Amino acid sequence: MRNQLALSGEKIIEKVYPQLFHHIGMIRGEYLLRELNQNILLPSCQQFVKDYLDTICHLYSDEEVWYRFSELTNAEANSLDGTKEYFDERHPLFGYRGIRRLLACPDEFQAEAHVVTEVYQTNPNLSLIFPFVNDADQLKQAIRVLRQYGFTGKVGTMIELPSAYFDLDRILETGISKIVVGMNDLTSFIFATVRNSQWHDMESPIMLDMLRQMQDKARMKNIDFAVAGYLNVSFIQKMNQMGIECIIHYSSIPEIFDLEIDHPDHLKHIKEESKKLQRSTHDTARNVECIQGNQSFYRR
Repeated sequence: MRNQLALSGEKIIEKVYPQLFHHIGMIRGEYLLRELNQNILLPSCQQFVKDYLDTICHLYSDEEVWYRFSELTNAEANSLDGTKEYFDERHPLFGYRGIRRLLACPDEFQAEAHVVTEVYQTNPNLSLIFPFVNDADQLKQAIRVLRQYGFTGKVGTMIELPSAYFDLDRILETGISKIVVGMNDLTSFIFATVRNSQWHDMESPIMLDMLRQMQDKARMKNIDFAVAGYLNVSFIQKMNQMGIECIIHYSSIPEIFDLEIDHPDHLKHIKEESKKLQRSTHDTARNVECIQGNQSFYRR
């Protein structure tokens, strides 16, 4: 079984190991923004995303290309140049991520929707995925807004939250064409743990039963079903045996398949630079709070 490829902004110039991957299962929009350190509101960022999508869609013109709307945490979004909406949260992983931020920040949603709609006009193989979806009502709202912005292509959704899993029957009735289970987040939320901990077990009977149930329901509705995340060889083999395709990160190819790639450090570099910016933004905000606090104290 061939699987699907996930890209995070890697500048590929030819199809990546077509004997292993039959299309682009996901382009993670947030990594394009983090690479530039710019919010999608900026015209330069919009052009960067458009050019990248044009390139990948043209390269894979005979295959599907799925773009996932930006799934930025607030810590990430707050550090980008051009951000206008700031949310101060103690637990940014649980807050305004993915579809929540899109709906809370309509200007950002419109800007990103405008880019993908423009790309779609000349690349009908482009489809879209909504991330971090709570339930069917939220997904329907986002799809309705997206259609109002002019996008007429296929739409899919991530299943990363237990609430989405429990509302899957209704989600499958929203007109979507694809379900992608985000294994890292869903496993973390099910077991109340963090990735790489001893309790984070994607191959546990509980997770496998959930996947079988979702797979069966999607198959009955003729909706594509896949899993994504930082996956290991054992899990990929188990999924393929179950007839489930995996969306495998470009950066994971050397570890999983023992094959070379042209950009082995691309993702690592973006993550490192992004963390530096987040720390700098956090330190600046704390300094401003201290100064304001001292000023208030001396006015008394």
